Amino acid sequence: MDVVWVGSPNKDKGREALRPMAVVIHIMDGTLQGTDTWFLDPASRVSAHYGVGTAGAVHQYVAEGDTAWHAGRRYQPTWKLIKDTPNPNFYTIGVEHEGQVDTPWSDAMLGTSTHLVMEICNRWSIAIDRDHVIGHREIYARKTCPGTWIDLDDFVARVRRLALDPASYNLVDRSGSVQARLDLNLRAGAPTTLAPIARTVPGGSTLEYAGSTSNGLTVNGNAHWYRSSDGEFFWAGATTGPVPAT
Repeated sequence: MDVVWVGSPNKDKGREALRPMAVVIHIMDGTLQGTDTWFLDPASRVSAHYGVGTAGAVHQYVAEGDTAWHAGRRYQPTWKLIKDTPNPNFYTIGVEHEGQVDTPWSDAMLGTSTHLVMEICNRWSIAIDRDHVIGHREIYARKTCPGTWIDLDDFVARVRRLALDPASYNLVDRSGSVQARLDLNLRAGAPTTLAPIARTVPGGSTLEYAGSTSNGLTVNGNAHWYRSSDGEFFWAGATTGPVPAT
């Protein structure tokens, strides 16, 4: 995915030792260009990690490991995982979308956003469900953000389908074998724990592989997975080859 770095001064370095545990979906109430200008202004004191435009462009304002200022205020929150302290900015990633609260989302923006959210969730091991992909209004009920048009249940279902599609990953054909260091689940169809378990092999088993990917679901900091000739995926971190040879 092509991402244009814009950069915003409105952020906190780091996350107070927390990790992102959810993605917050926003609507810009304006244009991508206008949002760039607003987030670049220190006086605005607002930002998000990403902005997605109606044509499918993605702009990044804050690194994912840093804290953007997108959802710090709370009012009658309905999000069940919200913490008493600190504010939600420190454990969420914010994704803005071009348009108004009642503007239909273009196919390009919807498609790009679902891919982006899938990648974010895979990088940070965030569950792809409605407890972990939420609307801003679930934190701050005075807002309708992300708007009346987007159905977040449908949005999350689209993200899940992408995560289960092997075409979503940067698969490289390469063959070899590794040994399982412990009992290891082989997943049917995709390098993620969302995929059903096809079978389990005991530790010490030799596993042949026909390919690998470096952007599967991140487990314990490792996003590498192997693919068998049968289309089964197994996490490289549980093998004698935690990083596939190139």
